[in-house]
Amino acid sequence: MSAAPHLDDDDAATTVMDRSALPPASGTRVSVAYSEPPRDTVVDPLSRWRRAGAALGAAFRSFAQRFRRIRLSDRLPPLPPPRSARATHVSVGVVPHDERGEQVLLDIMRAARPYQDAAVYVANYAIALRKLGDDAHAEGIVHFALSRMRPDNDGCVSVARLRDRLSDLSYSGTLAPALTRLSAAGIVTLTVTEDGAAPRVRLRIPL
Repeated sequence: MSAAPHLDDDDAATTVMDRSALPPASGTRVSVAYSEPPRDTVVDPLSRWRRAGAALGAAFRSFAQRFRRIRLSDRLPPLPPPRSARATHVSVGVVPHDERGEQVLLDIMRAARPYQDAAVYVANYAIALRKLGDDAHAEGIVHFALSRMRPDNDGCVSVARLRDRLSDLSYSGTLAPALTRLSAAGIVTLTVTEDGAAPRVRLRIPL
Protein backbone atom coordinates (compact mmCIF):
# COMPACT_ATOMS: atom_id res chain seq x y z
CA MET A 1 0.00 0.00 0.00
CA SER A 2 1.44 3.28 -0.99
CA ALA A 3 1.70 5.97 1.61
CA ALA A 4 -0.55 9.01 1.33
CA PRO A 5 1.17 12.13 0.13
CA HIS A 6 2.48 14.27 2.93
CA LEU A 7 0.46 17.45 3.59
CA ASP A 8 1.35 20.29 5.84
CA ASP A 9 -1.08 21.27 8.59
CA ASP A 10 -2.05 24.56 6.92
CA ASP A 11 -2.71 22.88 3.57
CA ALA A 12 -4.89 20.19 5.17
CA ALA A 13 -7.07 22.78 6.93
CA THR A 14 -7.49 24.71 3.74
CA THR A 15 -8.38 21.67 1.68
CA VAL A 16 -10.82 19.87 4.03
CA MET A 17 -12.95 22.80 5.24
CA ASP A 18 -13.51 26.24 3.88
CA ARG A 19 -13.98 28.81 6.66
CA SER A 20 -16.59 30.69 4.70
CA ALA A 21 -18.93 27.66 5.01
CA LEU A 22 -18.90 27.80 8.81
CA PRO A 23 -21.96 29.45 10.45
CA PRO A 24 -21.29 32.70 12.25
CA ALA A 25 -21.19 32.88 16.01
CA SER A 26 -24.81 34.08 16.17
CA GLY A 27 -26.10 30.88 14.57
CA THR A 28 -27.43 32.60 11.43
CA ARG A 29 -26.25 31.17 8.16
CA VAL A 30 -24.54 33.62 5.91
CA SER A 31 -25.93 33.66 2.39
CA VAL A 32 -23.38 33.61 -0.34
CA ALA A 33 -24.06 35.93 -3.26
CA TYR A 34 -23.34 34.44 -6.66
CA SER A 35 -22.56 36.69 -9.48
CA GLU A 36 -24.87 36.46 -12.53
CA PRO A 37 -23.86 37.06 -16.09
CA PRO A 38 -24.82 40.52 -17.28
CA ARG A 39 -28.15 40.72 -19.14
CA ASP A 40 -29.29 43.20 -21.70
CA THR A 41 -32.31 45.05 -20.20
CA VAL A 42 -33.00 47.16 -23.29
CA VAL A 43 -36.15 45.89 -25.09
CA ASP A 44 -35.86 45.86 -28.81
CA PRO A 45 -38.44 48.24 -30.30
CA LEU A 46 -41.28 46.71 -32.28
CA SER A 47 -40.89 46.81 -35.98
CA ARG A 48 -43.10 49.01 -38.10
CA TRP A 49 -45.08 46.00 -39.36
CA ARG A 50 -45.68 44.63 -35.85
CA ARG A 51 -46.91 48.02 -34.63
CA ALA A 52 -49.23 48.29 -37.61
CA GLY A 53 -50.54 44.76 -37.04
CA ALA A 54 -51.24 45.46 -33.35
CA ALA A 55 -53.10 48.67 -34.18
CA LEU A 56 -55.11 46.93 -36.90
CA GLY A 57 -56.05 44.10 -34.53
CA ALA A 58 -57.25 46.54 -31.85
CA ALA A 59 -59.32 48.45 -34.40
CA PHE A 60 -60.90 45.23 -35.65
CA ARG A 61 -61.81 44.11 -32.13
CA SER A 62 -63.39 47.48 -31.39
CA PHE A 63 -65.35 47.36 -34.68
CA ALA A 64 -66.54 43.80 -34.03
CA GLN A 65 -67.63 44.72 -30.49
CA ARG A 66 -70.02 47.35 -31.89
CA PHE A 67 -71.74 44.83 -34.12
CA ARG A 68 -71.81 42.04 -31.54
CA ARG A 69 -75.26 40.58 -31.08
CA ILE A 70 -76.66 42.18 -27.92
CA ARG A 71 -78.18 39.67 -25.54
CA LEU A 72 -81.44 40.28 -23.70
CA SER A 73 -79.65 40.13 -20.36
CA ASP A 74 -77.43 43.04 -21.45
CA ARG A 75 -80.53 45.28 -21.59
CA LEU A 76 -81.96 44.28 -18.20
CA PRO A 77 -81.13 45.79 -14.80
CA PRO A 78 -78.91 43.76 -12.47
CA LEU A 79 -80.49 41.17 -10.22
CA PRO A 80 -81.67 42.49 -6.83
CA PRO A 81 -79.40 41.70 -3.89
CA PRO A 82 -80.32 38.75 -1.65
CA ARG A 83 -82.35 39.58 1.44
CA SER A 84 -82.61 37.79 4.74
CA ALA A 85 -85.86 36.11 5.75
CA ARG A 86 -86.29 38.62 8.57
CA ALA A 87 -85.95 41.62 6.24
CA THR A 88 -88.46 40.08 3.83
CA HIS A 89 -91.18 39.66 6.47
CA VAL A 90 -90.86 43.03 8.18
CA SER A 91 -93.97 44.42 6.50
CA VAL A 92 -96.47 41.85 5.37
CA GLY A 93 -97.76 42.50 1.86
CA VAL A 94 -95.08 45.04 0.97
CA VAL A 95 -92.87 43.96 -1.91
CA PRO A 96 -89.60 45.81 -2.57
CA HIS A 97 -89.55 47.70 -5.86
CA ASP A 98 -86.72 45.67 -7.36
CA GLU A 99 -88.44 42.36 -6.57
CA ARG A 100 -91.70 43.75 -7.94
CA GLY A 101 -89.87 44.70 -11.11
CA GLU A 102 -88.48 41.17 -11.46
CA GLN A 103 -92.00 39.80 -11.09
CA VAL A 104 -93.27 42.25 -13.72
CA LEU A 105 -90.66 41.09 -16.22
CA LEU A 106 -91.57 37.47 -15.59
CA ASP A 107 -95.29 38.22 -15.87
CA ILE A 108 -94.73 39.93 -19.22
CA MET A 109 -92.91 36.86 -20.51
CA ARG A 110 -95.84 34.67 -19.45
CA ALA A 111 -98.64 37.03 -20.50
CA ALA A 112 -100.81 36.63 -23.56
CA ARG A 113 -99.77 38.37 -26.73
CA PRO A 114 -102.26 41.29 -26.39
CA TYR A 115 -100.88 42.14 -22.95
CA GLN A 116 -97.31 41.87 -24.19
CA ASP A 117 -98.08 44.36 -26.96
CA ALA A 118 -99.83 46.64 -24.46
CA ALA A 119 -96.87 46.44 -22.06
CA VAL A 120 -94.71 48.26 -24.62
CA TYR A 121 -97.10 51.24 -24.72
CA VAL A 122 -97.57 51.27 -20.94
CA ALA A 123 -93.82 51.26 -20.37
CA ASN A 124 -93.28 54.20 -22.76
CA TYR A 125 -96.14 56.10 -21.09
CA ALA A 126 -94.66 55.50 -17.62
CA ILE A 127 -91.23 56.68 -18.77
CA ALA A 128 -92.75 59.88 -20.15
CA LEU A 129 -94.57 60.46 -16.85
CA ARG A 130 -91.40 60.09 -14.79
CA LYS A 131 -89.77 62.82 -16.87
CA LEU A 132 -92.59 65.17 -15.81
CA GLY A 133 -91.95 64.74 -12.08
CA ASP A 134 -93.25 62.81 -9.10
CA ASP A 135 -96.70 64.43 -9.04
CA ALA A 136 -97.36 63.69 -12.71
CA HIS A 137 -96.14 60.13 -12.20
CA ALA A 138 -98.48 59.61 -9.24
CA GLU A 139 -101.43 61.07 -11.14
CA GLY A 140 -100.69 58.80 -14.09
CA ILE A 141 -100.62 55.73 -11.86
CA VAL A 142 -103.98 56.60 -10.28
CA HIS A 143 -105.50 57.51 -13.65
CA PHE A 144 -104.28 54.26 -15.19
CA ALA A 145 -105.51 52.17 -12.24
CA LEU A 146 -109.00 53.72 -12.45
CA SER A 147 -109.08 53.14 -16.21
CA ARG A 148 -108.43 49.42 -15.63
CA MET A 149 -111.04 48.93 -12.86
CA ARG A 150 -114.67 48.05 -13.49
CA PRO A 151 -116.98 50.53 -11.78
CA ASP A 152 -119.84 49.50 -9.50
CA ASN A 153 -123.50 49.72 -10.50
CA ASP A 154 -123.54 53.45 -9.86
CA GLY A 155 -120.63 53.99 -12.23
CA CYS A 156 -118.17 54.79 -9.43
CA VAL A 157 -115.18 53.10 -7.84
CA SER A 158 -114.82 53.24 -4.10
CA VAL A 159 -111.63 54.74 -2.78
CA ALA A 160 -111.28 51.63 -0.61
CA ARG A 161 -111.04 49.45 -3.73
CA LEU A 162 -108.55 51.86 -5.25
CA ARG A 163 -106.44 51.76 -2.11
CA ASP A 164 -106.40 47.95 -2.27
CA ARG A 165 -105.24 48.10 -5.88
CA LEU A 166 -102.50 50.63 -5.02
CA SER A 167 -101.58 49.30 -1.59
CA ASP A 168 -97.95 50.38 -1.88
CA LEU A 169 -98.91 54.07 -2.24
CA SER A 170 -99.36 56.19 0.85
CA TYR A 171 -102.96 57.37 1.02
CA SER A 172 -102.34 60.71 2.70
CA GLY A 173 -98.99 61.37 1.03
CA THR A 174 -99.62 60.24 -2.55
CA LEU A 175 -103.04 58.80 -3.35
CA ALA A 176 -105.33 61.46 -1.86
CA PRO A 177 -103.34 64.43 -3.27
CA ALA A 178 -103.30 62.78 -6.71
CA LEU A 179 -107.07 62.30 -6.60
CA THR A 180 -107.51 65.93 -5.61
CA ARG A 181 -105.41 67.16 -8.54
CA LEU A 182 -107.22 64.83 -10.96
CA SER A 183 -110.55 66.15 -9.67
CA ALA A 184 -109.42 69.76 -10.13
CA ALA A 185 -108.42 68.92 -13.71
CA GLY A 186 -111.87 67.46 -14.38
CA ILE A 187 -110.57 63.96 -15.01
CA VAL A 188 -112.41 62.38 -12.06
CA THR A 189 -115.26 63.33 -9.76
CA LEU A 190 -115.04 62.71 -6.02
CA THR A 191 -118.28 62.11 -4.13
CA VAL A 192 -118.69 61.85 -0.38
CA THR A 193 -121.92 60.52 1.11
CA GLU A 194 -123.50 61.91 4.25
CA ASP A 195 -123.54 58.55 6.03
CA GLY A 196 -119.78 58.68 6.45
CA ALA A 197 -119.04 55.94 3.93
CA ALA A 198 -115.77 55.88 2.03
CA PRO A 199 -115.51 58.43 -0.80
CA ARG A 200 -116.19 57.25 -4.32
CA VAL A 201 -114.53 58.17 -7.57
CA ARG A 202 -116.18 58.52 -10.95
CA LEU A 203 -113.85 58.45 -13.93
CA ARG A 204 -114.92 61.16 -16.37
CA ILE A 205 -112.05 61.06 -18.89
CA PRO A 206 -110.57 57.62 -19.60
CA LEU A 207 -106.85 57.36 -20.09
